[in-house]
Amino acid sequence: MNILTLMETFAVVVETGSFTAAAEKLGLSKSFVSKQVSILESDLGARLLYRTTRKLSLSDEGGQFYNHCKIIMAEAENARAEVMDRQGAPRGKIRITMPQSLIISVFGQLLIEFQLKYPEIALEVIASGRIEDLVEESIDIALRVGQLEDSSLISRRLADCTFQVVASPQYIKKWGAPSQPADLMQHNCLIYGDSKINKGWRFRSSSGESITVKAKGNLTSNDGGLIVEGMTSGLGIGFGPSFLFKKLIEEGRLQLLLSDYYQPSTAISALYPLNRNLSRRIRMLIDYLSERLSI
Repeated sequence: MNILTLMETFAVVVETGSFTAAAEKLGLSKSFVSKQVSILESDLGARLLYRTTRKLSLSDEGGQFYNHCKIIMAEAENARAEVMDRQGAPRGKIRITMPQSLIISVFGQLLIEFQLKYPEIALEVIASGRIEDLVEESIDIALRVGQLEDSSLISRRLADCTFQVVASPQYIKKWGAPSQPADLMQHNCLIYGDSKINKGWRFRSSSGESITVKAKGNLTSNDGGLIVEGMTSGLGIGFGPSFLFKKLIEEGRLQLLLSDYYQPSTAISALYPLNRNLSRRIRMLIDYLSERLSI
């Protein structure tokens, strides 16, 4: 039996959670799938799965082997798709991760446009703000806002965005508007990001003075949608990337504050593993996003 076939079968069993579900997905009999996993375990000389009447669970060796299977299967699919790409229209699958706020505010419509243009390319979009191990998770591209901290990743800048301080008209009417960054300490500030790594809200005055305010409030979240909902409801003042607020400011539901103070810009970037050769379809997607965001 081909080792790649055995590995694929094992991976599907793990991902579906049962031999029955794996057999249905693969179009095989349950007994045949179970036999393939047994052959693989015999070949490796290790138990990969613990079987009970209720569920399957991975052994330590099974967990490690499954991680390798994901990487190998992804690379095999990449190799296949890359060769097929060169024969005509680009095709294959691209796994992308980004925060939910980026999907809604920036990339959702662009990804739909890309698929309409290249229907043979399948996109799997994972809404997540955490920093994944891209290789282990078999992710091709991570779209992120901010500085690159992981040196094992390559970053390509797609666009710049500035940070803004905003609040709803009803909040300003009730509590007033800050006239300088220090005034924020007297307001309820809604923190977008992780409270453990909150480094404060940064500003620069017209004279070039750098100012950092350790804003505080009763709501902290890495979900930009929740923070925006809090602001439009009059809960407090928010600070975040301009793409979160652009439409709401145009509609009059939020107002820009402290516009006399400059907030440093940051990058919206595409990240991918250092040692991965990008396939044609992935390069096309990155180029497309960069071109559309520059308009």
